[in-house]
Amino acid sequence: MERRNTHGEFALSSEFSDPVFSNYFRLSRAQFDEVHNMIENCIYSDGCNAQKPIGSKEKLAICLRYLASGDSYRSIAFSYRMGDRTVAKIVNEVSAAIWTNLQPLYVPKPTTEKWKTISLDFEKKWHFPHCIGAVDGKHIIIKKPPKTGSSFYNYKQNCSIVLMASVDANYKFTTIDVGSIGRFSDANIFASSPLGKKMMRQTLGIPQPTLFGTGEEGLLPYVFVGDEAFPLTENFMRPYPRRSVTGNHENKVFNYRLSRARQCVECAFGILASRFRVFRKPFEIKVESVVNVTKAACILHNYLRGCKEACSNVDGTDAEMPTNQLLSLQKSNSRSTSNAFLIRQKFTQYFNTEGQIPWQEASVSRGKF
Repeated sequence: MERRNTHGEFALSSEFSDPVFSNYFRLSRAQFDEVHNMIENCIYSDGCNAQKPIGSKEKLAICLRYLASGDSYRSIAFSYRMGDRTVAKIVNEVSAAIWTNLQPLYVPKPTTEKWKTISLDFEKKWHFPHCIGAVDGKHIIIKKPPKTGSSFYNYKQNCSIVLMASVDANYKFTTIDVGSIGRFSDANIFASSPLGKKMMRQTLGIPQPTLFGTGEEGLLPYVFVGDEAFPLTENFMRPYPRRSVTGNHENKVFNYRLSRARQCVECAFGILASRFRVFRKPFEIKVESVVNVTKAACILHNYLRGCKEACSNVDGTDAEMPTNQLLSLQKSNSRSTSNAFLIRQKFTQYFNTEGQIPWQEASVSRGKF
C-alpha cells in the first residue's frame, strides 16, 4: 500500500508535464478531471477500516492507461503496485461507468432533427445529399473463450466479436453495437443490430423523403451508406458491383461519391485504433470486459472529437494499423428490392447531372471503383 502511494505509476504521473500527461492518458489534465467528475459517483469506494480504498482518480487512470497502451493487466498491475485481478475489476468497472454516464451526452439517441443536421453536414463536406450516416462493422479479435467451440470463429479463422457503428460527417459515432459473435454472417449481424432492426421497423425517426436539386429525380429518401457487406435497401445505399461499373461511367461516378461519404466511418475506426492502442492486438480478457472497453473507447472518441486539443493525442497513421485487428466484414450477396435499385439509380442520375462537383471527372478517372 505504501509503495503504491510513493512508487506507483499514478503517484508519479503528477510529475508529468502537460504534453506527457496528455500523451500518456490520451486526455489533458482538464479533460481527465471533467471525465472523472462525471463518473466519480459510480466508481467511488468507501473501503473498510483495515485498508484505504483505491481512489476514483487512480481507477480512472488505470482504465485510461489500459486503453491507451493495450498493456496486459499484469503489466499494469506491476506499474501501479496492485494485483492483476484488481486491475481487471477496475478496468471493467470504470469502462461501464464511462458508458453509463457519458453515453446520453456524447452518443444520444438520434432524433429526426439530428438526422437532418447530419445530412446537411454530409452534403456540405462530402457532397452526398440526404446521407444520414456511414455504416461499417469491424471484427475485434479476441482470445478464444473457454468452452465455446467454434462460436466466435470468423471468416478469417480468428476469434472475434463485432463492432457495428454508424458515423456522422465529422467522424463521430452516432450508433454503436458491440458483442455479436464472429461466426454470424454479415447480413445477420446487421439485421440483428439495433440499427438494422429499427431501420426495418421504421422506428429510427428518419426524415420523410424530400426533393433536392431541381426535383427531376422525384422524392428521395434519407439514406445510410456502406460497402458491399451490407444490403441495398430504400434507406441504405451500397456501391454498384464491379460488373456494373466496368464500361459504365455513370455508375462509376456514383461509387466515387459514395466512397467519399463512406470513408468517414473508416477514418473513425482508424482514429479510434490510433488513439487507443488496446485495439492493436487481440484482447485476452473476458468477452463482457471487451464489450465494455470497446463502448468506453467509442464514447471517449466522441468526447475528444469535440475538444480542440484532442488532435495532438492521435499518433500514427491508418497505414500503421496492424492487419490482424479490426477486420472488415465479409461481402454480402443479399437480394434487394426493385425500389431500392430505383433509388440508387436516381442518386446516380443526380450525381451525373446537376449534382456534379468540379473535380469529379478527374478523380473518377484516377480512382478504382
